[in-house]
Order: sequence, then C-alpha cells, then structure tokens
Amino acid sequence: MLAQITPPKELTQTQRDTVFQHFFCRLASFRNTAILLSDIEFNLSSSPEQQKTKTKEQFGEALNRWAQQLLQHAWLVCNQPEEDECPELDPFADTSTGHLPQLPPEHVLTRILNAILFLDITTAKQYSAHTRVFLQSLGPLNEDIIVSTLKHPDDAVKEAQQQAESTTKDHATRGKTLRMVGIGLSAVAGGVLVGVTGGLAAPLVGAGVTTVLGWLGIGGTVAGLLASGLAGSSVVCGALFGAYGATSTGNMVRRHTREIRDLALVPVGDQAEDGTLAVRLCVSGWLASQADVTNPWMIFGEDDTVALQWEVQALTELSDALYTLVKTQTMTYIKAELDELVSPIAWLKIGQIIDNPWSNSRALALKAGAVLGDLLAKRVFGTRPVTLTGYSLGSLVIMEALKYLASLPPSDTLGLIQHVFVYGTPISTDEETWAGVRRLVAGRLVNGYSSNDYVLAVLSRASNVTWKVAGLEPVSVKDVENVHCDFVDGHTMWRGLIGRSLQVVNAPGVMDAKVDSQIKADAERLRQDIEIQETSHEKDDMLTGEVVQPI
Repeated sequence: MLAQITPPKELTQTQRDTVFQHFFCRLASFRNTAILLSDIEFNLSSSPEQQKTKTKEQFGEALNRWAQQLLQHAWLVCNQPEEDECPELDPFADTSTGHLPQLPPEHVLTRILNAILFLDITTAKQYSAHTRVFLQSLGPLNEDIIVSTLKHPDDAVKEAQQQAESTTKDHATRGKTLRMVGIGLSAVAGGVLVGVTGGLAAPLVGAGVTTVLGWLGIGGTVAGLLASGLAGSSVVCGALFGAYGATSTGNMVRRHTREIRDLALVPVGDQAEDGTLAVRLCVSGWLASQADVTNPWMIFGEDDTVALQWEVQALTELSDALYTLVKTQTMTYIKAELDELVSPIAWLKIGQIIDNPWSNSRALALKAGAVLGDLLAKRVFGTRPVTLTGYSLGSLVIMEALKYLASLPPSDTLGLIQHVFVYGTPISTDEETWAGVRRLVAGRLVNGYSSNDYVLAVLSRASNVTWKVAGLEPVSVKDVENVHCDFVDGHTMWRGLIGRSLQVVNAPGVMDAKVDSQIKADAERLRQDIEIQETSHEKDDMLTGEVVQPI
C-alpha cells in the first residue's frame, strides 16, 4: 500500500521537474477559471455592492489558500530543492503546457498524484472537491489505496517492511537493519492504537515509519509528512467520513423535523466496507412506491451512494396524480394546443394536480432543500466531496440546497460540492441564481432538459407564473452544461430514463449494465400503460382513436 502512495524510486529528477511544471501550469489555469466564475456571479448579482464584493473577495482568498497548499505538496513530492521556496500562484502565472516535455507513463503519474493527495488529505484533514476535480483532470487516482492506508496504517507499514525484506540482497545488512527497525514498527502499531484513543507516541512512530519510507526511496520533509499522516490517520478518518451512519447523524436530521416531517438518509446498494473518499447523494422527484427512494439510483457504483428520503406520503400522492393525468385525454389537448386556449375540462384536470399534489409537494421540496443545505453545510458526510443528482422535484430540492450554500461565506463551503446533475428541474433559468450555484460547484454543473415535457411546462408555468423553466430549456450561464434529453418524451419518463440521461453526459460511476436493465424495465412499464390506455379508449365514446403516449 505504501508503495502506491510514494513516487517510484527510479523516477529521474528531470521527470519530477516535468511533472511539477505541468502541475503548476494546469493548477494556475484551474484557479483562473474558478475566479472567472466568481466574477460572473458578481456581475449578475443583485445583492448590495458591499455584500457581493465581500463574497467575491472571500472566495478568492479561500481558493488561493487551497491552491497554494496543494502546489506546496506537489513541490515536495516532486523532490524540488527544499532550500528553495515553492513558487506562488498568481493571476499572471503561466498556464501554457504546449512547450513542456511529455508526462511520465500513466502508472507512474498515478503514484505521484496519490502521494500528493495523501499529503493534502492528512495535512488538511479534508478532501476538497476542488482537489479531486483537479487531480482527476491530470490523471487517474487510486483512492481505494489511500482509504486502505488511512484505515489500516499498521498493515501498510508491515507490508512495506515485507517488501523490503524480499528485495534486500545483503543478508547481513538486512538482518541488522530489521533488528533496528523492528522496534520502530512495533511503535507504529502501538502508536496507531494509541492515536485512536487520543494519544500518540509521535517520536517513535516517526522514527519507524521514516525508516520504512527510506526503503521506498522517500526521505526529507516528504517522509516526515507521510509518517505524520500515518500516525494521525484515525483523526483524519474521523474528519473525512464524518458522522454518517452514526447516532449523531440521526440527531442532526431530527433537529429539522419541525420544517419537514419525513427526512432520512438511505444507503443505496452495497457500501464499501472502508468507505470511499467521496459520496454521492441522490434525490427522487416522486415515488410510485417507497422503493423509488433508492431504486432509480441502483445504476451507480464506485463512490458511496446515499438517497435522500423526503415526504414519502406527499410524493406518492403526486406520483398517483401524475400517472392518472397522463393516462387521460387531457394531455393530448395540451400537446396540440399548449400555446393556445386550453379547454375548461383540461384546465380542470390540471387544476386538480396544481392545487393539491404538485403545489403541496413543491412547497415541501423547498423546505427539504433548505434542510439539505444546512446538513451539507454542517458536513453531515464528513469532509469529503459530495456529488448531487436528482430529477423533477428532487432536482428542486438540490437547487434549493445549493442556493442556501451559495449564500454562506465561501470559506465555509469551498471544496464541498464536486458535481451536480439535475434533470427536469422545475426552477427558473434565472442567470443570477445559476451563476451563484456555478461558483459553488468545483466540477460539472449539468442541466438536463426536455422540450417534450408538457406536464412540466403546464405545471411550472401555471403554478409559478414562470415561462423560462430549466427543465424545458437551456440555462445561459458560463460552464453550465445544458443537455437536451430528447428521448425523454414526458415528465413521468425521467424516473425510468435517469440512468440513460446520466450515461449520455458521462456522469462518473454509472454502470452500463444497470442502465440497460433500467431502460428495459421502463419499456415494459410503457407497454403496459399503452395497453391500459387502448382498453380504456375502446370503452370511451369520445375517443379519437389516437394512442396517447405518457407525458
């Protein structure tokens, strides 16, 4: 394990220099882009000048601190001269890499990035979403190795010792060295155990681990930092993985029961035994049954995936109302005459949805979003990057949470949100709102929409008096990825096609086989709906003979 979080011994200094030069230029570019997004938020904001200036300045300060610390760790890992100072990132730093030599092979680069990440996590006791997005843009990471090393530092050190024993040729020298280090290794194991209870035999631990790292070709400041990271791993894990799954999380959620009656965090599928360095939170928009809290999200692998359960009864009633609506002739009239005068009978049907299930669920979504924002701000999942994914009112919950986070001091939220994927979102395309959210998100902000979603068109516009809806059209804000999901031919289809919608934008962690199964299940449901409609039409004298597709 230790070998995978240290640069290869055979790496030349020239190669290390090349890696650092690439790292510096790419990080400068990444930083500048984030600052640009903050500038856009400032220009679009209607907040008082003093308030938005303060937000912009605080974001710049927090971002620069993060970037400079990450660069410092890259400087150390790449064995830059310790007597020299790490260069400063500034707005005028060189961002061009075209003139630089080629990076080393991928497997070598991964070990370098792993070492930088391990130092960064154990020093800051958090894993910034900005760090993850940036490092993954350079090359692949082996986060499982880092988790395993943090959770089982004694095993990592012992494994390194065994590797050293098997490769040492001089038996006499080897015996002498092992006798010397044996005491240090015992101290490491003991130190880690003591560390769990709050104390730490730091000098002994440092001596033992530093010697083992020496066998791996690591010395100087880097060896000291790696040793400290191993010795303090229990503290790091406590911060990284937070209280999720523990009693304290339940207490944290229960504090909000006055705002929303039904709220829970539900694991999706099998969770990694040791946890993962990032977490994905998914939010459904309506529920055919309580199983739909998690079922649409079984398509994910890799990172730990959790679903937000919120107001099951209201979302079940909304589901019943939506499916009842789309199986009637009402939506046929709306499809043909959406921009014309809709018949009184059609408006009566729609009004039954707007006046109760939709309006009620939408109001609860706004409250659930505020609660989710507070939970995220309190780091309910620990100091790990969080990716948010949802559809319909689930996306509204997510956007409300992000709006709340964007209103907080940037120093409290920088590095919290990695990616956001929202589909069929019943929210305005208002540029000011989306610019604030875009500044908050370290990685991708994807708005999936369908111009064929007639239910959303009517419900959003009739209930909010909003004609520009993100779930129906693009959002005109820089670096918001707008994706037209033209295969989604109606609002009720988002649930069954959420996997495909995520697949077409290359969302991380999506499993193709699971998506295929989801699509087949949705096709079968659609077939059954059509059969029910055809049977119903035969009994209705007012039918025109058309087959009404789900909307």
